[in-house]
Amino acid sequence: MHGPLTFVAVAAALTLAPHASAQSLTHDANAWRAVAYADLELPNSEAVPYASLWADRLKKNNDAYVAKGDMRFAVANAPASESHIVVRSPTKTVVLSVLHTLTGCSPIRTDPVGKATLKRCPMRLAIYQNGRSTVADAGSGCFIEYGAQPNNVRPDLARNGAMGAYDVQAKSIRAGIVFQGEIAPECQFRVPIPQT
Repeated sequence: MHGPLTFVAVAAALTLAPHASAQSLTHDANAWRAVAYADLELPNSEAVPYASLWADRLKKNNDAYVAKGDMRFAVANAPASESHIVVRSPTKTVVLSVLHTLTGCSPIRTDPVGKATLKRCPMRLAIYQNGRSTVADAGSGCFIEYGAQPNNVRPDLARNGAMGAYDVQAKSIRAGIVFQGEIAPECQFRVPIPQT
């Protein structure tokens, strides 16, 4: 289980769920599936809702780079990305997001063979319903940072992969990591969805 949620104030841009008009309902919500990733350094239109979700932490990360004299990111955010799982019902969209920044995460272990690093990073839960949004800090989650692969081959997600699912019975999002081909026990989370 995961600890209690702490609600946070987030930018007004969160009035619409990510891709609300373009996406259909989640098919077989109970099934495990790979999480999606978004680059937040210079977010494209699909990543903007996730950048908005983390606006305060992105500013803190940007400020940390500036404090060190690193001015390379005047036009964009300092390096940042996130992973997320989105669950849609007819009345509600729920997003569980993990933010990866160098200043906000701590390494757990590395996989030199798979060229990946497992990290502990901040996690948030966002609920979009009836034109309103609620965002809560959800403690910390796990994030896989993939290194450069030879010949630009995609990472082996069976060896190092993040998965998520919605547990319909328990009304919670399950998140889990396989790292170095084995379940990472410290990265198995269950985040309850507040019912309204």
